[in-house]
Formats: sequence, C-alpha cells, structure tokens
Amino acid sequence: MEGELKHFSHEKHPLILATQLQQDDQKPIHSSVCYGCQKPILEEPTYKCSECNIFLHKTCAELPREMLHHPLHLDHPLKLLPNSPYPKDRSCLCDACRQPWNSFVYHCYRCNFDLDILCAFPQGKLEHPSHEHLLTLVQRIASFACDACGTKEEQQSYICTACTFWIHRSCALLPTINHRKPHQHPLSLAYCFPIEYRRYEIPCDICFKKIPFQNWLYYCGPCRYFVHLKCMTNDRILPLYTFDVKCALLPSTIDHKAHEHSLVQTYRGDGNKCNSCGNVVRSFLYACEPCGFYLNYECALLPESVNHRWDKHTLPLSFPPFSDRPDEFYCEICEEEIHPRRWHYHCRECDQSFHPRCIPGLGVTRNCNFGRILEFGRHPHPLKLVREGEYRSTCDSCHERMYGNRVFKCETCQFYICIKCVARVADSGKVVGPAKISEWCV
Repeated sequence: MEGELKHFSHEKHPLILATQLQQDDQKPIHSSVCYGCQKPILEEPTYKCSECNIFLHKTCAELPREMLHHPLHLDHPLKLLPNSPYPKDRSCLCDACRQPWNSFVYHCYRCNFDLDILCAFPQGKLEHPSHEHLLTLVQRIASFACDACGTKEEQQSYICTACTFWIHRSCALLPTINHRKPHQHPLSLAYCFPIEYRRYEIPCDICFKKIPFQNWLYYCGPCRYFVHLKCMTNDRILPLYTFDVKCALLPSTIDHKAHEHSLVQTYRGDGNKCNSCGNVVRSFLYACEPCGFYLNYECALLPESVNHRWDKHTLPLSFPPFSDRPDEFYCEICEEEIHPRRWHYHCRECDQSFHPRCIPGLGVTRNCNFGRILEFGRHPHPLKLVREGEYRSTCDSCHERMYGNRVFKCETCQFYICIKCVARVADSGKVVGPAKISEWCV
C-alpha cells in the first residue's frame, strides 16, 4: 500500500503517512511527539500507527540502520536501536551531550558508546536567542568553561567565530520552558539573572549556592524560585549514578518531627553538619536553609522506633532538647557517651540508650554492595566491604569504632578501615584500584 511502512522499531503494525490519515479521521497530530527523536510533530511528513497512536517523523524513519566512521566514534560501527540497550532501571547516557536518552540511539556494542540521534546528526549552524551572532557547531569534544552554565566539562559545543562566546551543545538545546517537581509552575530559561531580582540575595533553590548574574538559569518570577542550569539537569541524571532506585524515588520534601519546617531535598551538602549525627554532609541531604537545619539522608530516614535484643521494650527515636533527663547518656553497645545534641534510641523504662550507628541494619546498609574487593594503598592483602566490624573493632586510620558501621576489612590480618578514610585517601589520588567508593555504598 502506498504511504505504508514496516519499520524495525514497531514491527507489530504498519505505519501510515499521517497526511493520508488526516484525510480519513480528521484528528490533529500537532500535540504529539515523535517517538524516535522526542521532538514535537509539526508540519513535516510523519508516520502514524493508528493502533498504538504513536508517531514517527519520516526523516527519523529513514535514518540509516548503521553508521561507519562517525566523527565521534571512528573505531567501530554504530547500530541504530529503537531504545536504550541497558536495563530498564538505567537510561542511556549520550556520550556527546551527556544527557539521558530513551528513544532512538546509535550504539557501539564493543565500547558501550552511545549517541542520541540529535547528536549523531547535529545542526551545523545555529541561531540562538542568547547571542547576536550565528553559532557554529564544534563536533570534536573539548573541555572548556561554558558561557551558559559556567561549568567546565568535556562535550560538543557551539562557538561564535565573531567573538569569544562558547557554550555546551547541551546548554544550547535546552528548552525555554521546563518543569521540576515539586514546584507547581513552569520554569522559564533566562540568559542572565533577571535585573528586577538582582537587588535580592537569592540562591539556587536546589543547591543553595549563589547564581552568578552572567550565567543562564531557570526561574519562576512570581515564586522567586531560581535554579542553576546544572542543578536542573543533574537533578535528573544524578540518581542514575549516586543512588539506587529506592533512593531515586525518595520524596523531594519531607516533614520531620525533629524540625518545625518542611525539609527540602538537595544533592550538595557544602560541608554543613547533620543535626542528627554531627557528621559533615558533603552530598545528598534534606535541608531547611533559613534555619540552618540539615539532615543527611540516612538520618532523615531513621525509623521512629526500633527493637534490639538487649532491651525488651520498643526503643523510640529521641531528639534534643532532653529536658526531662539532665544526666549523661551512654550507648549500651559501644559504651561511649552520647553527645547531648545527638539523636539516639532510648528506653525510658530500662534507662538504656543506643547510637543509631550501633544498631545493625538501620539506614540504607541493606542496599550496599557488600563483598566488593578493594586494593588499598600499600596494604598487602585485599579488603572486603562488610556490613559491620566486630564488637569493639576500630578503624586503623581514624580509630573510630566500627561495630554497627560499614567497613573495609582484611580477613587475613584483621585490618579495618572505614569508608570515610578510604574516600579521603582516594581523593588524594594515592589509592590503588577503584576510587569511586560511593558507588559501592549507596
């Protein structure tokens, strides 16, 4: 039949040219998107499956099934796939623009190299509303300080040959209107901080850091809601790598009995101390920024009560101030004094207290990839990530007690080193073997 197409991405039904369909059913298609490139359906020729109500641009339907010697991947051929080649809980990350992608993708099975189809066939010239001159695509991946987002990273770029303007390709293709939960209004893209709001000290509502006036941002004027470009995009990418699926689905705002205001989820701790455990928070946390109240996500998710074999009663989680008990608290497990400002589990009937860290199984330890092996510094034996150290065991570096804490252990010589010390050495570049310890301990 003329105007009919059998396409490898949709083998169940034939695709019919949408112009022919409109003559039959008179249904508009302009509110739909192409399932190949995820761009809106406008006036270009488009195929449609009436059974599934999906659309595919004619140009996307005619893409080559294989590409040889692509400028960004010369070594091996790239195969066109209808969707991500990875498991359902992992999006495909384009190696050119570093953005997640779940539609048509060119993939190298040897290298796990991926290109979304927009990067595989990039537009060479671009008129962008942020700049007065025509921009030229630089296909070779380069590392530079982007004039849009202000960050330095390797990817394709657009450059102005008439001046020094240089931006990431991913920034150039950002939508002018975007959405981020839980904010209920659409966010507008601005090419500098709006002049009418510059008299206020307004930080990014995700990371709480200052937004330079010259950088692009997303904002909602009526709500005074402002977001860095990278916070907007990393907010979607980051669960894919720092957290497992359960953590990725955590609520963006929580109410906690320990604080009178709602706490907002953010991914940057900036060295603030957790009000529960006192540890410095350097990554994912819940925060009430006006009050200076911070919780790392393990403390924020502590259960309200627990049971322990050393006490016959249910132990409720207690927060300061402890006005009804002026005496000191001592943990029944590690026998250390509990800081008077720190959360702990306490049984009033038995007058027994427990550090949360000393109760095995709390927090997110059940999601850790225990058993992973690490070659550490000059230590002669491999170290294994275990759920907790033995009773009274300590880290051989910082001497912190390891009972109830995740720890790397040498089963040959009973050497222990805590995750914080491993990460500190890894940051210095002196660790042998995998350095991204956080990927094992999500």
